[in-house]
Amino acid sequence: MPQTINIAGKEVSVDQLKDDWALALMSQGIIVKLKISKWSATSTLSPEDLGLRFVDDESAEAAKKYINLGKQKLTPPNFLRDIVTTYKQAKSSLEFYSFDTIWGRFIPYTAFDAWEKDNARYRDTFIQQVKGLGGKYSGMVMAVKEDYKIMARDVWARLHPESKGEPTDAFTEDFASRAVSKIPLVEDLLSSFKYDVAYFVIPMPSFLEENIAKAEQIRLQTEADKFNVDLAKQTKQRIADEYVLRKKELIDGFLQATVVNMRQYIAELCSTVLQSIGQKRTVGQITIYDVNKLKAMISKVKLLNFYNDKEISDLLKDLWAEVSKNDIKGSMKNDIIVDKLKAIVEVAKEEFSPSNFNPAISTLDV
Repeated sequence: MPQTINIAGKEVSVDQLKDDWALALMSQGIIVKLKISKWSATSTLSPEDLGLRFVDDESAEAAKKYINLGKQKLTPPNFLRDIVTTYKQAKSSLEFYSFDTIWGRFIPYTAFDAWEKDNARYRDTFIQQVKGLGGKYSGMVMAVKEDYKIMARDVWARLHPESKGEPTDAFTEDFASRAVSKIPLVEDLLSSFKYDVAYFVIPMPSFLEENIAKAEQIRLQTEADKFNVDLAKQTKQRIADEYVLRKKELIDGFLQATVVNMRQYIAELCSTVLQSIGQKRTVGQITIYDVNKLKAMISKVKLLNFYNDKEISDLLKDLWAEVSKNDIKGSMKNDIIVDKLKAIVEVAKEEFSPSNFNPAISTLDV
């Protein structure tokens, strides 16, 4: 018999409560798609680029099937360094402020403003860095050509082992020019960089309202219902079952990616700090590095605790009060912090269930 809970004088199944709660949570954030495009600055290597020869065309064709020679770089090492750094920072920022769900990165509204400010800064930096490439383009092409002229000597020696001298000027120029020809024109290069953000609302609630409700009605219909043809009835029954199954899969997946994932993150990070403390020469010694790690975790949980995990929130509030006392350089010994970390780990390992949630409402106050 399914477990039930009494809410406002009405018995509601625990499973139904969980489903309603999950749907309410889904409306408390937005899916963000961040697409940052950048020029790869590479090209596929060919045998000719390395000065390799095959005995015949058949051998060359066979080699294409089984041998990947890799990529050749088309810019000096640091030409795109700043852009790549900004690209990684923007991706990391989105990961920090969001949960990875089946629909994409879910940012709770509690964290949206903080992420949006970060993202605007990275977008502006990215755009300025891309504009700056235009002024460096000619110098970059010349540097690449000169470096490939140096490499031409090695390829020449491989192709003409009997020759003891330097490669001809024509060979060197042709070799370097072929490499440079793979670099896009400056206009095409700059236009290949894009920084796009798209926002979506999770479609699950409307999907349930329109389709799951219909599916449940079909499931409850009797033999005397409007289905006169058995095949049609069986087909609609299978569709109804699939809707219900999909509902459970998506709801469970959302809770796993958000609520469960956050508790796992808290438990793992606190366990890591405890392990670090246990490896110190002085038992209970906490370094400023440990403190900063805990502060970063607490700040993140404050933003992402959109599902109102009060038990964890209260424990972290107490932990914050303790670690805030330790804003000093060096290390300190604090058994209180160790005890609080252990308590948090134990609680975070438990499954979280919503309290004070009324399934009659469609959204949560956070």
